[in-house]
Amino acid sequence: MTITVIHDDEGNDMGMAILFEDLTQLQRAERAAAWREVARRMAHEIKNPLTPVQLAAQRLQKKYGDRLGDDDTVFNECTKTIIDQVDVLKNLVNEFSRYARLPVTHLVMHDLNEVIRDSVILFQDAHKGIVFDFLAGPDIPKLMLDPEQIRRVMVNLLDNAVAAVDKLSGRIEIRTVCDRVEGKAKVEVADNGCGIPAGYKAKMFEPYFSTKRTGTGLGLAIVNSIIADHNGRVTVADNHPQGTVVAFEVPIPNAL
Repeated sequence: MTITVIHDDEGNDMGMAILFEDLTQLQRAERAAAWREVARRMAHEIKNPLTPVQLAAQRLQKKYGDRLGDDDTVFNECTKTIIDQVDVLKNLVNEFSRYARLPVTHLVMHDLNEVIRDSVILFQDAHKGIVFDFLAGPDIPKLMLDPEQIRRVMVNLLDNAVAAVDKLSGRIEIRTVCDRVEGKAKVEVADNGCGIPAGYKAKMFEPYFSTKRTGTGLGLAIVNSIIADHNGRVTVADNHPQGTVVAFEVPIPNAL
C-alpha cells in the first residue's frame, strides 16, 4: 500500500491518494524462479555420486554376498538398503530436474475432454478399487492447450487424489465445465479423502511443500507452473461432506 498526500499550489492539504497493489503472483513467480535455480543446482550436485555408490554396493553384493557365512543376511540387507535408497534419491533428483527444466509449452487447438479422458482411463485401469467418475462438459469448445503438459497436470492431480482416498471406498469425480460469461473452461478433481488443513491451502503450490510422507512437494508446483503458462490459474477448496477439490481454469480463445 502506497499513500501520497496531495497539496494544491498554495500548499493546502487536499487529501490523499492510496494505491493498493496485489503482489501475490509476482512474489510466487519470484519464489518459483529461485526454487528452480536451487533445484537445478541440487540435481547437478547430487546426481553425479549416486551411480558410483549404487554400482559399488551391487559389486560388493555380487562378489561377497555368498562368502560371509552367518553374516550373509546382514551383508545382503545392508547392501540392498544402499541400492534401494540410492534409487529413492535418483527419483528425487529426477523430480528436481523436471521442475528446474520444465519443457516449453506449445499451445495448439485441442479437445480438453479428450485429454482429460485419456488420463482418467489410465488411473481407472491402475486402481480398480477406487471409483473414477468423469463428467465431461458437453459444450466445451476446442482450446489452446499443450496436450502433453495438461496430461502431466492430470497425472499429478489424480495421483494426489488417489493418495488421499481409501483404496476400497475411495471416489474421485472429475468434471469439466464451460463458463462463457467469464470466458473460461474449468477442470475439477474432487475426492472424498482425508482433506487438507485450512492452514496448508496457501502453501500447496509452494515448491517442496508436501503433506505426504514420501512426497517431493513438486507436484502442485509443476501443475501451477504449467497452468500459468496456459494463462490460467489453479485453486484448492474443501469438498463436501469431506475431501478436497483441486481445480484449474484455462481461457476460451474466442473470449480473449
